[in-house]
Amino acid sequence: MALKGFNVMLQAEDAVGECFVSYGVVAADADAAAKLAEGAALSEGFWAVEIEDAWEPEPEEGDAPLGDIPEVLGRTEPTYLDEEDYEED
Repeated sequence: MALKGFNVMLQAEDAVGECFVSYGVVAADADAAAKLAEGAALSEGFWAVEIEDAWEPEPEEGDAPLGDIPEVLGRTEPTYLDEEDYEED
C-alpha cells in the first residue's frame, strides 16, 4: 500500500472559539487522511469539527519517503475567526 502525504484543513471549535486548523497526515487517500485528521482534532479537544479540504501538496526535492503506517504528523496553531468578519451560511 503506497501512502502519500496530505494537508487537511478543518473548521472546528474549542474553548476559545471557532477556528481553522490544518493537519499534516500520511494516508492512502484524501478520505482516509480526512478521517485521521478529524479523529486527531476530536482527541485534542476540538468539537464541531468539519472537514473543509484535503489535498496532496506538491512533493519537494529531497523529501524523505513517508513510510507505510498511516499517521498524523502534526498540526498548525488554530486561526480563530473574528465574529464580526464571519458570516454564517
